[in-house]
Amino acid sequence: MKSIRAGAIAFVAVGGLLAGCSSGDDATASTPATPASSAPAPAAAATTPAGATAAGGGIAALSADQILAKAESALKEAKSFHVKGDSVQNGQKMSIDFEVSGDDLIGSLTQGKAVIEMLSVSGSHYIRPNEAFWQIATGDATRAKTLATAVGKKWVSTKADKNFDSFFGEFTPEKFLEADGTITKGDAKTVNGVPTIALQDSSNGVIYIATTGKPYPISVDSDGTITFSEFAKTFSDIKKPASSDVFTKTIS
Repeated sequence: MKSIRAGAIAFVAVGGLLAGCSSGDDATASTPATPASSAPAPAAAATTPAGATAAGGGIAALSADQILAKAESALKEAKSFHVKGDSVQNGQKMSIDFEVSGDDLIGSLTQGKAVIEMLSVSGSHYIRPNEAFWQIATGDATRAKTLATAVGKKWVSTKADKNFDSFFGEFTPEKFLEADGTITKGDAKTVNGVPTIALQDSSNGVIYIATTGKPYPISVDSDGTITFSEFAKTFSDIKKPASSDVFTKTIS
């Protein structure tokens, strides 16, 4: 499943965005590097979908393409969900943990000790890296410390870089459930306590769709495992940061 790579793509993009930052207060970034393929994934238990029923709507009897379409529609209709996971990519552990609500989201990407938080609210996008991430982005420990001190715990707006802004679009139902090539229907399996039907794609990715209640995706196994939970929940922490919490120096 292509979605398993969303976290790594965004992580690489942020690295490119910040790599050109100056060592002073006026943080200035270059255009993001072309993202490389890799992936994120999870290890979080998904809860049984709300409103589950024994009937299941006959989901398991449908074709693989029909099941996938139903799952995408269900995730869109839920409007919000929690996606979490981790995997080993190129010898390094990468993790994602996001609350998604429509086009808005809040969460983090982690690679080793490097962590970057991401926030999207009403079309405005922000990032908040830790010092270890600044070091990956700049390749210079002294420079990274200077940038980390300058920005501190504030959010950095990415509005000056449209190329990077596009990577926030990786965290959507369409992207999370996008298959690599042909998909086929697999066996029934209980995943995190939820009866599911497996869909496998040509790259050996497997997505498990609930067969009771709404056909929500419960987990995606590919380069790692992503789990989905908290469908249709209101996430109160997805909100616009106060102006005092936003780094106001120019990023171009």
